[in-house]
Amino acid sequence: MKIEEWEKHYAEAYANIRGSLKDIRGVFVAYNSNIDAIKHVSEEEVKKLVGIVGSGPIHEQVINYPREIKDPVDFMARLVISMRDGKAAEVPTYTTDLNDWLMDNLVFDHARMGGQAGIMSNLLANLGLNNIISYVPWLSREQADYFVDSPNLKYPVVEDGKLVLKRPKEAYDPDQKPKVNWIIEYSKGTRVCCAGECFEVPRDNRLIISSRPDWLRIDMDSEIYEKLPQIREGIDGAILAGYQMIREEYSNGTTYRHYVEKAVNVIKSLKACNPDMPIHVEFTSIQNRVIRKAILTDIVKKHVTSLGLDTVEVANALNVLGYEELAYSVISKDEKSVISLYEGAVRLLRELELQVVNIHSLGHFISLVSEDSPVSVEDYREALLFASLLAATQASTGSIDSINDVELGLRVPVYEKGYENLNSLATYLVRQGICTMEDFEDGCVNASGHSLVIIPTKVVKDPVGTVGIGDAISAGTFVAMLTRIMNRGINKCPE
Repeated sequence: MKIEEWEKHYAEAYANIRGSLKDIRGVFVAYNSNIDAIKHVSEEEVKKLVGIVGSGPIHEQVINYPREIKDPVDFMARLVISMRDGKAAEVPTYTTDLNDWLMDNLVFDHARMGGQAGIMSNLLANLGLNNIISYVPWLSREQADYFVDSPNLKYPVVEDGKLVLKRPKEAYDPDQKPKVNWIIEYSKGTRVCCAGECFEVPRDNRLIISSRPDWLRIDMDSEIYEKLPQIREGIDGAILAGYQMIREEYSNGTTYRHYVEKAVNVIKSLKACNPDMPIHVEFTSIQNRVIRKAILTDIVKKHVTSLGLDTVEVANALNVLGYEELAYSVISKDEKSVISLYEGAVRLLRELELQVVNIHSLGHFISLVSEDSPVSVEDYREALLFASLLAATQASTGSIDSINDVELGLRVPVYEKGYENLNSLATYLVRQGICTMEDFEDGCVNASGHSLVIIPTKVVKDPVGTVGIGDAISAGTFVAMLTRIMNRGINKCPE
C-alpha cells in the first residue's frame, strides 16, 4: 500500500471513531497520577551538572547502572545512559532529598498533570467521552488542580454510605501530600561529555524520576471497593496503570503479594457481571524484576484483555519471562529488530493469555490479536490509526483540549522510515509462509492462532514534548476499539 493510501485510511479512521465515541457509556481509569515537574535540559546545563557532581563518580555509576536513584550521582548516571541511548526510562527514587537538589540546581520549566492514569483521564475527558471515572489513592489539593475541570470527569467518594461522583476539585483529601515526579527532556544532537567520553544524543526523549514515598500504595479505599458494582454499571471498560509503584516490602512489613492480590480483586469485581468487559493494563519501565514478573504473571495473565507497551518495555517483559535472547534482539538497532518485536509480541500474547498486545514504537504500531477477539483486525487497524493521530497531535501541540484538535494530526505526514521498515517484517512473514506480500500491504495479517495488525505512524519532526504521547496512544487505541465493541452490542452486563 502506498503512503497516499495510508493517508486515506487515516482520514477514514478519524471520521469513523470520532462519530462513535459517544457510544461509550463510560471508562474507569486508575491508579496513578502525580504532578510532573518538566525540565528540558540544554547542553550547557548538562555540562554544569556534570561539573557539580563530578565526571568520575558519574562514569562509575554508569557502569553499575543504578536501578534506583538514591543521590545526585545516581541521577546523573541514569541521565547520561538515557541520553547516550536516546531511550526513555523511568527510575524510582524513595527520598525527597533528590527533589530538593534538583530544585536547587536545575529548576523546572513548568508543571503539568503526570502519571499514566491522570494523563489518560484528562485526555479521554477532553475527547468528549460521556463519563470518565478516575480513581487515585492519593488525591491531594494540589493534584486535583491538574485534573480537567469538566462535568464528564468524575472522582468516586463515599458519603453517608452512598457512592457520589464528584469533580476532583470537590473530592480531594485536604491532608494528603502531593506526589511530584521530575521529567527531564532532552533533544537530538545535544553533545554530552563525561569522564573523557563524548557523544551526541541520537533522538529526542526523556528520563522520568518517579517519586515513591513510603506512604504510596497502589490500593483502593475499602468503601470505594465495596461500591465497585455501582461504578461498573456506568462503564464499558477500564484502563489500569501504576502497578510499577508496588514495592517488594513496606516499612510496616507488608509485602507486594498483599497489593497484587488486592489489584486482582478489583479487576474481578469490575468483571463480575460481564467476564468479557475489556480491561487494559498499561505497562511501563519497571526496574525491580520481582515486581515486573508479578505484574505480568499474577495481575495481567488471565485477568485482563489487553496490554500496552513500548519497545523497551517489550524487551523488559520478555526478559523476565525467560526470553533473554529475544529481549536483546528487540532493542537492537538492526533491520531484524521489527521481526523480533513481532515474535516477542506473539510470546506475550500466548504466555499471558491476552486478547490483544499493543506495541507502540517510533515509526510503526503493532497489535497482536488473538482468535477470540470480539472485533475484526480491520477494526484494530482503525484503532491504531486513530491512536497515531492522537500521538501526532500531542507531539505537535503538547496537549489535546478537544476532539477537534485531532484534525491537526491528519496534517502530519506518515513517517517514511517507519513505512520502509515494514518491508523487513513483510519479507520475513512471506518467507515463513504466514502471508503473501499483498496480504501484508493493508496492515492486516491472519496467522496461526492470532492476527497481526501493523501500521506506519505519523511522526512529528520537532515535537513540542514527548510526555504523554505513549499514554495518548494506549488510551486512544483502547477507546477506539471499545467503540467497535459497543457498535456490536456485545459488552453490556445482563439485565
